Amino acid sequence: MSLQTGIYVTTRRLCRSLTGQASSRRFTAITLAVVLLVSSIAGPVAAASPDAADQAAIGDIGPAAADETPIESNETYNAADGVVFSSMVETADGGFLLAGWVDSGKDDLGDQATVVKVNAAGERQWTKRFGDEGTDRLFDIIETDDGYLAVGRSNDDSGWSQAWAVGLSDDGTVEWEEQYGDARGDSFWSVSRAGDTYLMSGWTPTDGNGADGYVVATDEMGDVAWEWTTGGSEDEYIRDSVVTDDGVVFVGDSETFSGNSVGYVAKLGTDGTLAWEQTHENAGTDVEYRAVAAGDGEFAIAGVDNGQSTDKPDGLFARFSDTGEFRNSRTYGDDGYDMLEGIAHTGDGYILSGGNRLFASWDLDGWLVRTDEKGNSEWRERLGTTDRDAFWPVVVTDNGYAAAGFTGDQGWYVSVSRRVDGTVSSVNGTSTVTFGDEPLQLTYDEEKNASNVSPSLTRRQFLDQSMPGTPMYAASIDSAADGENSMTQVVARFDEATLQERNITATSLRLGSYVDGQWQFANSETTVENGTVVVRAMLPSAANTVYGVSSLEGPTATVDGVPQGAVAPGEAVELSAAASNGGSDENISVSWAFAGGEAEGESTTVQFDEPGYHNVTATVTNAYGLSDERTVSVAVNDQPSVTVDAPDTLSVGESAQLSATVTNDIGNATVTWLLPSGNQTGSTVEYTPQSATEQSVVVVVRDEFGGETRQTLDISVDEVQNQQTETEQDTSTTTPGFGTVVAFVSLVLFAVALTRRTRR
Repeated sequence: MSLQTGIYVTTRRLCRSLTGQASSRRFTAITLAVVLLVSSIAGPVAAASPDAADQAAIGDIGPAAADETPIESNETYNAADGVVFSSMVETADGGFLLAGWVDSGKDDLGDQATVVKVNAAGERQWTKRFGDEGTDRLFDIIETDDGYLAVGRSNDDSGWSQAWAVGLSDDGTVEWEEQYGDARGDSFWSVSRAGDTYLMSGWTPTDGNGADGYVVATDEMGDVAWEWTTGGSEDEYIRDSVVTDDGVVFVGDSETFSGNSVGYVAKLGTDGTLAWEQTHENAGTDVEYRAVAAGDGEFAIAGVDNGQSTDKPDGLFARFSDTGEFRNSRTYGDDGYDMLEGIAHTGDGYILSGGNRLFASWDLDGWLVRTDEKGNSEWRERLGTTDRDAFWPVVVTDNGYAAAGFTGDQGWYVSVSRRVDGTVSSVNGTSTVTFGDEPLQLTYDEEKNASNVSPSLTRRQFLDQSMPGTPMYAASIDSAADGENSMTQVVARFDEATLQERNITATSLRLGSYVDGQWQFANSETTVENGTVVVRAMLPSAANTVYGVSSLEGPTATVDGVPQGAVAPGEAVELSAAASNGGSDENISVSWAFAGGEAEGESTTVQFDEPGYHNVTATVTNAYGLSDERTVSVAVNDQPSVTVDAPDTLSVGESAQLSATVTNDIGNATVTWLLPSGNQTGSTVEYTPQSATEQSVVVVVRDEFGGETRQTLDISVDEVQNQQTETEQDTSTTTPGFGTVVAFVSLVLFAVALTRRTRR
């Protein structure tokens, strides 16, 4: 339990223990001071409420200057000393009736109940106050057939509160008021309408200084039809209610003997029959369920989870089935104090309201959290400029959201508009939509905007269609439908400097359209032209299309399982895209495309009969329609073939050229010759046999994928050709130089004979 909650619980139990004792103004003042201290720390906390007395309005609440915030309207309302708006209801004219209390600023008057009528822009139209001596507070208000019914608690100077209901006319005049309970600390915190029955709920004290949840069913004039109390052994407190198809759901908390609390949920029929009731320890730790909203076949609560730490509770969201079974919960917050006081169903999610204090900061700011149906946060906004700001109620309107609460000592109303008027201009058959001073244009074919109606712009912070990523803008364009498959080019333009200020990269911008309840984005083309970022995409064209621009990360396709080398023809290869990244959404689908086939799923098996390089493309698409492709190549190897050109016969010592012609579609083949004289590599080699024998030459052709072919050649090697005669062989074997000697002697003898003849 937090320090603030502990102070409040201790004070409340102290008040109960004094039942029947005289209660002085001094004690009442001390009690209120403690409660106001808790409020200053943790936002508004229910104090023991005094009695009610009908009284004409005492002065008006004057509007204070609005703070500058990025929202449609932001109004504050001051009074003598402090205003809190705890509930609001939309009126028929599009405005709101704000209910709560105001500090009168007078010693003899405590807090006074107040209602303030504002228009849609938050401009005050009238103010009414109710109360005399003591404290009167309103915690909820609902529309009736003839006006409004507000509930809360009231006490006079005795110090004990009593559950209180007030019937109001359209102009805030009190038509009737009634008190319920036994004036020992009763309180109403919620009122719901089921047909002609109004169910006011809160708590009533027990004899053991505890409390029971308390429900009173009345007609429009406050006349009681039946009453119901929880009657459990623990202390139960009902803080809000919501009407469902078959009854009314009440939520709150049940305190244990240890001082902690668990969530409490119950359903009653409109006749007071209890359908079921449950407590939930698995939906938070030491929790308070403070607000409830009905979804589709379920209900969800907003509140506070005090169990995160002793002094830093978190905002709590929890979902339940229509029978009260717990589905899931979420907590939100930083390292500071966080609380949620309001919740409303938006059709495709929830909008939550409360207060948020950052770690190491004393500033409690108003807080809005937008979630999907399961409570996953889609965006959060902190609003406020004083040291103590918080929202209590939040409602969904036709144009956006509205929230109310307090900022400092002033009442606070904020309307969050989703739309800003745009203007349409047409030049050369192209219509351009421009939204005021915003750095956005949407350009589309003039034919697609036959009505030429000014579209609307959705602000970045607050998108009713829950645009994913970091939303920039969305525009609803009233265009003519050209059929289901009609497409048109949409172009959005942004100021580059503005994007940089928002830490948005130009390449992350995606154009999309809101179709059939979900956003679908396109792989957009982005260029930068003279400081202007231009985003283009082809999008579906249909009547009343909503186009949007968001900063989204697209998926990244990855394909594993590609063989390092080649596979044999017909060999199966399993490819997987499981390692792909979905970008802004991890929910991806994968499609495969390859020659002769297609497949769907995270993995696929391919096989190819023909040799070659076969491309396989995986397309990964996330839930928002963004996609990425990855193409891989599977090599299917063939068996190399070789044709050899070589002589059939050779003589010893005779050189010959051996050549190989290789046919190989896949891979680079290498030719190796296994020769008797040693191995050689190359398509052509020289070979000279050294002996006259039958010789075998082996040709080996191998590629880098392992494909291999061998061919063996037999070459006949003969003796040396043009052999000598036996005589020549014998002569060649005489004494070396003998013939030369004989010739020389003969020449000498011839010379001698010639000399003698000359002398004669």
